[in-house]
Amino acid sequence: MKTLWTHWATSSQLSQFRLPLHDAGTGLTGPPLGRVVRGNEFVFDPFDAYRAGIVTSPNVAVIGSIGAGKSTVVKMIIARGLERKRSAVILDPKGEYGMLARARGGVVVRLGANSWWNPFVESESDNLNFLTALISTARGEYLRDVERAVLEQAWKSGECAINARPMERLWHICSDVDDAMAATVRRFVVGDLAGLIDGPGPALTNTATLVVLDMSQWWLSDSLAVAALVGWNMANHRLADPSVPGYLVIDEAWALLQNEFATTWLQGAWKLARARGIANVAVVHRLLDADGAGELGSANRSRAVGLLRDCSTYFLFRHAEGDLGAVRETIGMSELESHYLVALPRGGALVRYATSSSVVQLEPTVDDRPLVDSDGAMR
Repeated sequence: MKTLWTHWATSSQLSQFRLPLHDAGTGLTGPPLGRVVRGNEFVFDPFDAYRAGIVTSPNVAVIGSIGAGKSTVVKMIIARGLERKRSAVILDPKGEYGMLARARGGVVVRLGANSWWNPFVESESDNLNFLTALISTARGEYLRDVERAVLEQAWKSGECAINARPMERLWHICSDVDDAMAATVRRFVVGDLAGLIDGPGPALTNTATLVVLDMSQWWLSDSLAVAALVGWNMANHRLADPSVPGYLVIDEAWALLQNEFATTWLQGAWKLARARGIANVAVVHRLLDADGAGELGSANRSRAVGLLRDCSTYFLFRHAEGDLGAVRETIGMSELESHYLVALPRGGALVRYATSSSVVQLEPTVDDRPLVDSDGAMR
């Protein structure tokens, strides 16, 4: 293991870094993720931290350069959560979490390939809002009033809920009213989005403790935001039991944050995390990814940044120096604090939880190592 620093700065500088001279970590109990730079074990679970009053929200953001340790800490948090009877759904755009599922008794589901999700089966009103966001995301523009009316009519009729092919039925309904709307819905039936919300056989109802939604077939596709939005909706329903806390992980979260229609819907779902017993875990390479959501000051960029700011915990791994300004702006870090991010070793993270900070070196266990080794193919 790489040797950790023992002398970082003067006491005055450390006070600006908001680190105590003796960092005891979170004070939580359980399997540790690693150690703080002064030797104490670092234990973190968003639900325990919320119950202990350490954080005000269970939502977590994991941010850092490629290869710095982001997927490692996510896998370690999920593995430890499963040991404590938590549940988890992981939106996996690159197909990197399958080994975790297989090792921990979970399942890997390929939306659009061997499974599909029917959002019509529930009667909750937010599903109509979801469907509106989904169609808007697929079209790249907001729906007109007449199109919203068509969706609402189809929803209230219940025909899609009882139909084995819900999007096919919606396609036929739209064909009688609006050609542009019908053309968009057709993509979910016989086009590039076929198999997400329509398909042969029964819809996805998996109740495994750990579900990995492999969306690698959509990776680098313009349709990734649509697939991720479907996965997010499915995950929220899968984790809806507040008596069983669950993690909803979305890797490459920029796919949703950069889409104004998806972000608008996510904003509401994100804030319901506490009531639903869900810890949203957003994983991004850098905060500059939010720039793709729009120009500075735009409504959508504000929503995307707002989602990240609505996290009470940040695992901040190594950053490039050019990314530090966005970190300071979004999270409110001091200049000194942000500059330490440039020098973090691999597996080292500055963990911000509420008003406290710890510098942590991850220490995967023997059981963790096969799951977190992402460089095996390079050796």
